[in-house]
Amino acid sequence: MQSLTTSSFNLSKIPKSLPPPNGFTLLPIFPQLPTSSLPHLTHKTTSKSKRFSIALPRDPSPELEDSEIGEESETFDWYSQWYPVAPICDLDKRVPHAKRVMGIDIVVWWDRKEEKWQVFDDSCPHRLAPLSEGRIDQWGRLQCVYHGWCFDGAGDCNFIPQAPPDGPPVGNNGSVSLVTPKEEPPRDARRRKLLVCICIPVSPGKSRLIWYFPTNFGVWIERLIPRWIFHIGQNLILDSDLYLLHLEEHKILDVGSENWQKACFIPTNADALVVGFRKWLRKYSNNQIDWRSKFSTMLPPSLPKEQLMDRYWSHVVHCSSCRTAMKGLRALEVALQVISLASIGVVAAVKQNVISAAARTAVVSMAVLCFAASRWLSHFIYKNFYFHDYNHALR
Repeated sequence: MQSLTTSSFNLSKIPKSLPPPNGFTLLPIFPQLPTSSLPHLTHKTTSKSKRFSIALPRDPSPELEDSEIGEESETFDWYSQWYPVAPICDLDKRVPHAKRVMGIDIVVWWDRKEEKWQVFDDSCPHRLAPLSEGRIDQWGRLQCVYHGWCFDGAGDCNFIPQAPPDGPPVGNNGSVSLVTPKEEPPRDARRRKLLVCICIPVSPGKSRLIWYFPTNFGVWIERLIPRWIFHIGQNLILDSDLYLLHLEEHKILDVGSENWQKACFIPTNADALVVGFRKWLRKYSNNQIDWRSKFSTMLPPSLPKEQLMDRYWSHVVHCSSCRTAMKGLRALEVALQVISLASIGVVAAVKQNVISAAARTAVVSMAVLCFAASRWLSHFIYKNFYFHDYNHALR
C-alpha cells in the first residue's frame, strides 16, 4: 500500500526534491538529516507557502553496534524522524487534506502539473488561514478560499485577487472595449445599499454578530418575504468563513498577537482595515480584550466542526423568524408522513373491487410522493437550521 510519509525539520530550510523509495511517496516536514545526504537548501520568502520535501539517504537504517549501546545517553530527536501521513489510496485528488504530525498541521494536495502529492504548512502566509479548507482551482493550484491566494507546487504565490492589475481598468459595452487611462471611483448612484455588521465579544473564541442591510429601494421586499428566507443565504456566507477564522485565531495566538504583522504577509490595500484594527488593538488594549479576570487570555480547545458550526444554538434559538419557520416545517414534515401512511393504509384496507385501478395507483403515487417530500424536508431542516458542512473544495 502506498502512503504519504513525513518527518519534521527547521522551517528556515526548504529542500528541493524527494526521490521516493519503492512503494512509498515520502513527503516530509522538518527533516534534520546529516548534511551529506541533503541537497542544496534554500530559504523561501514569506510570500510563498512553505513546501516540504527532501531526499532520503540510500541507507536510512544504520546498523547499531553492541559497543555503542549504553556508553553514552543520547536524547531521541522526535523531529528528525520519518512518519507516515496517510495511505495514498485514501486520499481524494480533488480536494486538499488536513493532517497533523507531531502537533504540526500540514496540508496534503495533488499537484496536477507535477503529477505528484505535495505537502505544505497548513497556513496561508497572508492571514494564516488553513489551506486545507481551500480548493484545487481549474489550473491545478492550491487556493486559499479566505482571500483567493493561489500557490503552485513549488510554493510560489501565482495569483493575488486583491492586487491591482498591471494595466488600466477596462470595461465592456457590447462589442466595444473601453479603457480608462486614469482610475476613478464609480459614479454616485441613487440606489444605496449598505452592509452593517456589529461584532460583540462574548468570551475568548466566541463573538456575537448582528448584521443589517439598510437600503433606500425595494423596501417592500422585506415586508413580503420572511426574514428566515434571507437568513438561509446569509448563514451560508457566514459558514464559509467561520471555520477559517476559528483556526486562524488559534494560529495567531501561537505566534503571539504582538507578532501578527510579522507572521502575516499583507501586501495589498485590501487589508488596510484589518491592519488599522490591529494597530488600534495594540495601542489601546495591549493586543487583547480586557475580560476583567473572568476569562484567561487562552482560547478554548478547538471543537469539532459539527459543534462549532451548529446553527441551532448559535442562531435559531435567538431568531424568532427562524424558530417559527422551523416549527412550521417540522409540522409539515410530520403531516406528510401521516398522509403517506394513511394513504397506504386506505389502499390496503379497501377491497380491490371498491375503487378502480387508476384511483388505487393515484393514491399509492401520492403516498410515495408525500414520503419522499417528507424526507427531503427533513434534510432541508437539518441543513438550514442545524448544521451545514460547508466544503469549499467541492463548491
